Amino acid sequence: MTKPQTSLESWISDFLTDLKNANRSPHTLRAYASDLYRLAAFYEGDPTAISVDDLRDFLDTFSHLKPATRARKQAALNSFFQWAYRHDLIAANPMAKIEAVKRDEPQIRALEREETERILAVIPVKQTRDQLLFRLIFETGLRVGEALQLYVEDLDMTLDDEHIYVRGKGGKRRTVLLDDSRLVAQLRRYLQQTGYKHGPLFRAQKNSRGGPLRYQSVQYRWQKYCEEAGIDCTLHQLRHTHATEMVNEGVSLATIRKRLGHKNIQTTLRYAEKSDESADAELRAWRRRKERNI
Repeated sequence: MTKPQTSLESWISDFLTDLKNANRSPHTLRAYASDLYRLAAFYEGDPTAISVDDLRDFLDTFSHLKPATRARKQAALNSFFQWAYRHDLIAANPMAKIEAVKRDEPQIRALEREETERILAVIPVKQTRDQLLFRLIFETGLRVGEALQLYVEDLDMTLDDEHIYVRGKGGKRRTVLLDDSRLVAQLRRYLQQTGYKHGPLFRAQKNSRGGPLRYQSVQYRWQKYCEEAGIDCTLHQLRHTHATEMVNEGVSLATIRKRLGHKNIQTTLRYAEKSDESADAELRAWRRRKERNI
């Protein structure tokens, strides 16, 4: 009996189906699919015979990219070939013999609150959606994708105990306190003006369709406001700024980790470098307590 012909594309399709059934995020699925189908276009031989040299040649086509991007592509390949090995499609994972890309130390660049407020101040008064969206990211540290996935049903507007329920990475849900009174007032006005009772909190306004707001559109609008304010700032830096503010105000790393939805405390530790002024104030307070007890 002739053995059924296998193809790299069919393996990739099955792998992505398994990831989807395992509730991996749509972002992960898109990224993995892009990298793996590029491999299928690059390597046209028998998938059971793919070698370490074949993968080295493929990865070399990305040598011009940043280390973090190359590391993510390696991770996609490693996950795929581990899956193939577990399903007895290959005898060993060829990625195990390839050195992992050494990532650069992530650089955290936060803005001063005054700079952020200057950017928010240029948003036209009539653009209530943009005002609320960017203020929300700034005052809660949400990821952009998390903010865009919010539904009206995710809001708990109980007086003096306002919260939002956020769907984070991997589909994990967390509760985020809305502790800024200006943000809460802005949110209440927005709901009253729009009349939204259910569905997406932030909606596209093009052609009055009110469909989901696209990530690219949000990035474009933010950069436009930054240019008007004369300040260079990425939208993700609002998250960094919020985290840095909490560190400098003495909020514990455990609380910051929960608020930001970090899976690993090591990610939160990137923000732990306090400003000299904050560190000096904390040391003086510690010294005063110590002297009172002498």
